[in-house]
Amino acid sequence: MDARAVPNASSLDPNALGALRARARDSDPRALQAAARQFEALFLNQLLKSMREAQVGSGEDGPFDSSEQRTFTSLLDEQMANRIANGRGIGLADLLIAQIDRARTLVAPPGATAEAAVKNPPAAPITGSGD
Repeated sequence: MDARAVPNASSLDPNALGALRARARDSDPRALQAAARQFEALFLNQLLKSMREAQVGSGEDGPFDSSEQRTFTSLLDEQMANRIANGRGIGLADLLIAQIDRARTLVAPPGATAEAAVKNPPAAPITGSGD
């Protein structure tokens, strides 16, 4: 496994979130994609955590259960979630980006900046199944 393929920043790293927030304030177009990927990683991490908790024999009475094992498993799940989200993903980030872009075009008048669209979100959520 190539160590360079693993993202350096954790999806739970407050410094990485602060840097992402600063990029979003500067209207960096890559900030939306990074935020969507980070959200997808958090979602996947919660999904993996729930799956492990539901696993048969994963209770506190298991033969391999210890605080060290739980810590390792938690870190492993976080890294797997980051690798999946920053690779092909499951499509959640792409859907979020498409939904936000659609909301921006509905809200922003022609020629308006993306920042204006973010500051003036739609009054009601956008619903519907087809385009």
